Amino acid sequence: SSGINAEYGMNQCFSQGLTTLYTAFHISLLDAFSREDMTFFKVLENIGFLVQFQSLLSTHSAELAMLEDHWITINSLSNCKIVLTSEELGEFELSGLAHRVTLSIGVGQDIWRILPAGLKNQKPVPVSTVLFTKGVNEQQMLSERVGTNNMEHTINIDGLCKLEVYYMMYKEYVTQNNIPGDVEKLDALITPICKHARAHVFKDVKLLSMVDEAVRLMGGARVTSCKSAKDRTAMSVTYESVSVLSREHCLVASGFSNALSALRSHGVRPLNCKKNTGSGKYAFNGFQLKILPKEYRPPMGSYGGKIT
Repeated sequence: SSGINAEYGMNQCFSQGLTTLYTAFHISLLDAFSREDMTFFKVLENIGFLVQFQSLLSTHSAELAMLEDHWITINSLSNCKIVLTSEELGEFELSGLAHRVTLSIGVGQDIWRILPAGLKNQKPVPVSTVLFTKGVNEQQMLSERVGTNNMEHTINIDGLCKLEVYYMMYKEYVTQNNIPGDVEKLDALITPICKHARAHVFKDVKLLSMVDEAVRLMGGARVTSCKSAKDRTAMSVTYESVSVLSREHCLVASGFSNALSALRSHGVRPLNCKKNTGSGKYAFNGFQLKILPKEYRPPMGSYGGKIT
């Protein structure tokens, strides 16, 4: 009975993970097409699709079990492959065995016309999945103090190894084929990423930010979640969004905090809270606010919701 329940639970997790993989790929595909980014398609053809998951779960109590399920599911997704077809954009088909699925995705005629020959010949695109996790709340502080935080370090070292493997393949491919790629920026990021991942520092969200940037530079997809994907997740994705504005769209340093506060107070994240709980405020209290990293603290007046 326990074996059946475990298999049922794993199937549930995998189906949700597969949906996330499809969504991440679809968005990445449209983004690359809109920017006429042929490097993205050449990397798909010759290396594969990189999708990096960021977790803000703690390693305490029920969240530890969630994190374990999350990690197993993400690792299972690396057994999947993607095949592109000329069917209507968004059309898809699943084939293969459980947890070893081939996802056939229609790209429409406009995208089909610009695809490299290998993708048109339905060469399977391997999927590389990477997970990094950092607990940032009071439950993680408790886990650190009682010594139950080893899972976080284990996951991050595993994520580091997988990221390094993909980075080496990417660097070799773009360098040998004279394809545009920010190799110098990547080189400058990988060393500190290794240092931070191995150091295993409490609430080290700098690690997450550097990994975010490295994955974006390689044309990978990004997925962020916590327990409910509305409070801690909101703090992370707004920080990432403003970081992108700063790096890529000339947001001046003096405007960083104001842009961050604006996104957290008036952007889509408070609406997400309202749709989920009926309250447009983040579910942080004064004590929790003090525990959060300074980068993840919401502005005054935007928190105080009761439902987590």
